[in-house]
Amino acid sequence: MMDGKAFRSVGHIVLAWLAVLLIAAVMSGCGEEAMPVPQEESVAPPSSIPGLSLDQCRLVEELGYPDHFFISIDPLSSDRVETWTYFAEGKAIDFDNGRRFGEKAIEDESAKYPPTQLHPQDFKPSMTPEEAAQILGKPVYSHDVQDSLTSSNSTIIVFEKAILLYRKGQLIGVDTKVAPPKVPVQ
Repeated sequence: MMDGKAFRSVGHIVLAWLAVLLIAAVMSGCGEEAMPVPQEESVAPPSSIPGLSLDQCRLVEELGYPDHFFISIDPLSSDRVETWTYFAEGKAIDFDNGRRFGEKAIEDESAKYPPTQLHPQDFKPSMTPEEAAQILGKPVYSHDVQDSLTSSNSTIIVFEKAILLYRKGQLIGVDTKVAPPKVPVQ
């Protein structure tokens, strides 16, 4: 059996060995450059376009702005669903609150619907008909309609470049896929 003095000296020896091992482990990496951690191929983040999500910015960098777009804004929740149309690529891409969630094949209708110069981020729920007219020009046609689902009035305003839908003064729909209007000759 060990007495207290011998037990303490063995404990000191074990502690000393542990300290030596720890110092050796730390020192073995010193003075050498650590191997770089392999990284996945880095992709430059898309440039930020105010009013567009990251997914939408990526698409604008890849394909440019859409030939046409459709926007639907829920007046209660402000959820925004968009469809961007690219005739040359033969596809329409869907976004839900800026997140890309779908894609479908489409036919090229660019002869019937010339590409728009408008941008999706220019249309916000707070846009008034007067502000829309500053961007789109004088309205061609305006009509108040009764919404059968909500029993509220909506206003459709047709411009040469877009059709806008308002409910209670709030923009809830935009469609730029409009053919140039044919005004009857009088």
